[in-house]
Amino acid sequence: MEAGMRPLGYWVKEIDRRIETDLESVLGEEGLTRRHWQVLHTVAQGSATRSDLDDALAPFAPTVRPEVDDLIGRGWIEDSAGMSGPGSSAPDKETRAGLTLTSEGQAAHDRVAEKVAAARARITAGFSEQDYVTLISLLERVAGNLAPG
Repeated sequence: MEAGMRPLGYWVKEIDRRIETDLESVLGEEGLTRRHWQVLHTVAQGSATRSDLDDALAPFAPTVRPEVDDLIGRGWIEDSAGMSGPGSSAPDKETRAGLTLTSEGQAAHDRVAEKVAAARARITAGFSEQDYVTLISLLERVAGNLAPG
């Protein structure tokens, strides 16, 4: 490491903090959190169950059920089993019920997706496609080096 250069850990934490702050601002305009966006975007990619969402987003939160319930309450997501709100389902039905976007949810997703894309463009401004690929590859390698076992 060159003299005066900050270590990798510093930059990883600083970048994470700045990304969180930037996305909180962007998503806050819609009354959403980053977890709301992750749920909305995951459901937009195809029907998912509540359990699927918990599994897919486990690295970020132990459960995203509060966000799912909030998005159902907004009328942006519907549950194919007819469950319409928080706590309205039996556990066995809840895990099999497919969640899909409503027309209002699709419109909200499209609107927020544009804002998120603009934020991502700001974050990677000045990067060539190869720069981005290299950065991600190096970060994946660091994560692999730190994997247990």
